[in-house]
Amino acid sequence: MAATPSPITEAIAAAGGVMRLAERLGLSHPSILRWQRSGKVPAERVAAVEAATGVPRERLRPDLFPPIPGVTEAQALRAEKIRRWQAENRAAMDAQNEWVERNGLPLAKYRMF
Repeated sequence: MAATPSPITEAIAAAGGVMRLAERLGLSHPSILRWQRSGKVPAERVAAVEAATGVPRERLRPDLFPPIPGVTEAQALRAEKIRRWQAENRAAMDAQNEWVERNGLPLAKYRMF
């Protein structure tokens, strides 16, 4: 039976590797490797890691963000399903964002706002 990956390892995988996570956070890759060795994301970086990877803060630092009372199992499963979908489709989303940055929004000249 495979062991469950640590939350920081899960975040690294969701980002596409140590270098990609460091790039998204504007940090050096040794910083990310230190987090991985310690098994903890620094408190001031939890929100940024959550935004960059989709790994919830409750998973990254349960000591700082305990599970929210009243969250049903169905809600937790839905959140996990969304997180996995984002992780699986991260490359496609990044490619689309890069294309839009290079070429602009399709049909932008027809936008009314």
